[in-house]
Amino acid sequence: MTSSTEQAQTNPASHRRKHQWIGAATLVAVAALVLPWLLTPRFETIREQGPPLTPLPDPPQITSEPVVPPVIDQAALQESRDKLDALMGAPIGDEAQASFILQVGAFKNRENAQALQLKLEALEIGRVYLRTEESLTRVYVGPLLDRTTAESAATAIQTQLSLKAQIEQYDVREHGQT
Repeated sequence: MTSSTEQAQTNPASHRRKHQWIGAATLVAVAALVLPWLLTPRFETIREQGPPLTPLPDPPQITSEPVVPPVIDQAALQESRDKLDALMGAPIGDEAQASFILQVGAFKNRENAQALQLKLEALEIGRVYLRTEESLTRVYVGPLLDRTTAESAATAIQTQLSLKAQIEQYDVREHGQT
């Protein structure tokens, strides 16, 4: 068996590497012990030399009343639902109270309906919209507030575009969805 001295003489590079590792480990250990001590602030000097520290005030006391859920009158709610159902199922009003729309055309080709829509919008007689049902696209103008306005709009369409518009009573259930 060879001694460590003999090994060092036979392989000096490995001996030097071993000493380098020991030195590096020693430096890391010293740094782990000394650096925290050096970097820890001295709170006594901060208290003595720094601005006066005052404690934060207590947060304000908030008194709140308990939340009371609203009371729903079930009878009134049901009555309101019944009124709404009756209105939605009621027949359309009489002509004195009704609004009107004009159906200007019905097309199988949607592009033709859109072309007519542009022409009608240029006349500025009312809102123009399309409704597609199955394979047919209808062109509507309205709603208009009374029959007289609807008739004058139909006359304007007849004279300027040579199209006959049909006047219908406006029903939001049927015509209100675009």
